[in-house]
Amino acid sequence: MKKKYIAAVLGCAHIAVRSLIPELFRSPRFKLAAVASRDRAKARAAAEPYPGVSCGTYDEIIRDGSIDLVYIPLPNSMHYEWIMKALENGKHVLCEKSLVTEYSQLEEITAFACAQRLLVAENFQFRFHSQHRWTLDSLAAGIIGEIRLFRSSFGIPPLPAGNIRYSKDLGGGSLLDNGAYPLKAMQFILGGYDFTMKAATLRYGESGVDISGAMYLDCPEGIAAELAFGMDNFYQCNYEIWGSTGKITAARAFTAPPGLKPRIVFETADGVEDMEMPADNHFANMLLHIAECLDNGNFEDEYAQNLRQAAYIKRALELAQRPEAFAL
Repeated sequence: MKKKYIAAVLGCAHIAVRSLIPELFRSPRFKLAAVASRDRAKARAAAEPYPGVSCGTYDEIIRDGSIDLVYIPLPNSMHYEWIMKALENGKHVLCEKSLVTEYSQLEEITAFACAQRLLVAENFQFRFHSQHRWTLDSLAAGIIGEIRLFRSSFGIPPLPAGNIRYSKDLGGGSLLDNGAYPLKAMQFILGGYDFTMKAATLRYGESGVDISGAMYLDCPEGIAAELAFGMDNFYQCNYEIWGSTGKITAARAFTAPPGLKPRIVFETADGVEDMEMPADNHFANMLLHIAECLDNGNFEDEYAQNLRQAAYIKRALELAQRPEAFAL
């Protein structure tokens, strides 16, 4: 029987309460031990539906020697502090995107984690939805010919006033939130190509954070990537791969909940095939992946993915000529 790892959650963000806390509790590879919040009542309310799960403060959980892994859904500006505290106390880390607010912070985190043989993984759970396996297998089989263009958009309507994504002090902004997904999708789907970012734009709102933007990248093989994002947009959550003989479009690429059967459209000169993919649970699948990483001690791929993602964000800010807006 494989080891069951002890996990705890540092923070009661919506994604934690809605998705990761219940999945950790149900996971066959993890035992959820505790939920923490700066407001103990909030932690108690988040833990109460799950028998045997306690509540506490961040520091209490960090110092608990029985815990193997902490999941951190705190605001971006708090990630570096609590990732480092977790690592210093011998804990593996699963953290919400974006991991840091300065590229140098991620270099420090990675060096320390590598030296201590601890995992640091960025929570892009969409990587583990089975709908993308069809895309990856189809590209490998060459069913759309030579790849010409990768497009991806992730945009949401305006959020309520006071949302942390509008707070510069908390590391808000659409690039670190919505824009991180198309960037990750490009790397995940077209991982065999080395893309260089050539242009980026950001549009800033009254709160001082970026509320929309776009990026253009290409690679020596002649493939271009066009990525768009925002948080005052008509909802979009897709990627499209345009080839010499066909096109693949995934319409619900990043946020397909358990129970939803996402659709992929395959187009060629012979016609259009609108396919229903099986429902899947990318949160549960991600936790199985994390457990397997812990089983075999293979953390280097996650380290490398983290650094590439942060480097692209750094480059986008440089090209948008607003490096002072975010210190990556």
